[in-house]
Amino acid sequence: YDVEAAVRFAVARNLPNLWLLGWSFGTELALKYGADLPIRGAILLSPPLHRANQSDLERWNHVDKRVVGLIPEFDDYLTPPEAVTAFAILRKFEQVDVAEAKHLWVGEEATSRVLNEICKVVAPQVVPLPTHYEMPN
Repeated sequence: YDVEAAVRFAVARNLPNLWLLGWSFGTELALKYGADLPIRGAILLSPPLHRANQSDLERWNHVDKRVVGLIPEFDDYLTPPEAVTAFAILRKFEQVDVAEAKHLWVGEEATSRVLNEICKVVAPQVVPLPTHYEMPN
């Protein structure tokens, strides 16, 4: 119910461009509860697929929402080849394989990549993200 409450909060405040973004266990919540919510889609970071089942995934086939999964090459729970099979039931699944990344997205390169991939989905006009800050004059 926390996922639903968070979305209700955002909707009540007329926030635009609502997406669910989950990492690891958070992806399970997005997959299990997001299909029926007033969101544009879900972005999954390192989905383990331990709790979301095939019927949870199948519900996403009946809504007009995107599901984008960022799958680290060296994930502890679901590697890119395994994700292809695990998400095969999702007709509109967009899989982004991230070379040399791990489940925790540790390090500047992995962090930068994942943030840019998120922005490609929700705000493509800001990509690539800046890598440094310049003080205004």
